[in-house]
Amino acid sequence: MDLISELAELAMATRLKRLSERLAQDVNKIYKELDFDFEAKWFLVLELLSRRKVLSIVDIADELRLTHPAIVQFVDQMQKAKLITAKKDQIDGRKRMVCLTAKGKRMLDELAPVLALIKQEIQRLLSQADHNLLSVLGQIEDALDEENLYSRIKAHTGELAGARSKPNASDEA
Repeated sequence: MDLISELAELAMATRLKRLSERLAQDVNKIYKELDFDFEAKWFLVLELLSRRKVLSIVDIADELRLTHPAIVQFVDQMQKAKLITAKKDQIDGRKRMVCLTAKGKRMLDELAPVLALIKQEIQRLLSQADHNLLSVLGQIEDALDEENLYSRIKAHTGELAGARSKPNASDEA
């Protein structure tokens, strides 16, 4: 029995996370076997910096729509691997400005053939599905942009609050 699959909608976030972790683990194995000192979770930051050159951690988090703590963690790890540098902003000393190092630029170039293979195999996986998963995910993200899940649920919690405050016969016994 797969409880996560059985719970369906109630475990959607966990199921997406599980799928993400499976894909990342396999990609990380490939990187390791090919002697790349690189992790799948760093790719988006590396790619974004190659396109935008210099960004603050807040800007990276905003553009990727990931949490600030996650980006701080990635940046720290990538700095340790010497793929990026981070310096305090000259205008606002609280900001860390991040950019690729020469090693980071080389890494992206060296990864290009592997990334092409990853993309090809992900496309094959997607073609085996009944629906275009990337399109469906985009539609869900758009719907959440219009109204997040918190607001959607909050709109109905008044109904629950009333039901919870009424004592039932078994509570009084």
